[in-house]
Amino acid sequence: MTGRNYKGINFREGYNLPFADFKKEFENTHIFKQIPHTKVESELKKAYKIATDGNIPKSAKKRTNTKPETD
Repeated sequence: MTGRNYKGINFREGYNLPFADFKKEFENTHIFKQIPHTKVESELKKAYKIATDGNIPKSAKKRTNTKPETD
């Protein structure tokens, strides 16, 4: 099967949940339990990027200040 795969975890097409939900779903899998505790968060982020194909959901993107400047 081709597609989104991270160390044996196959992600479905169109995966677009926020990172917090992704973390809840996958952080306790055997894949991440084998990773040293200090590196789990960065590996989850790598896997999340693969799962979402780099398309971060709008709710997870950082906001920028869109307030117009006043003189």
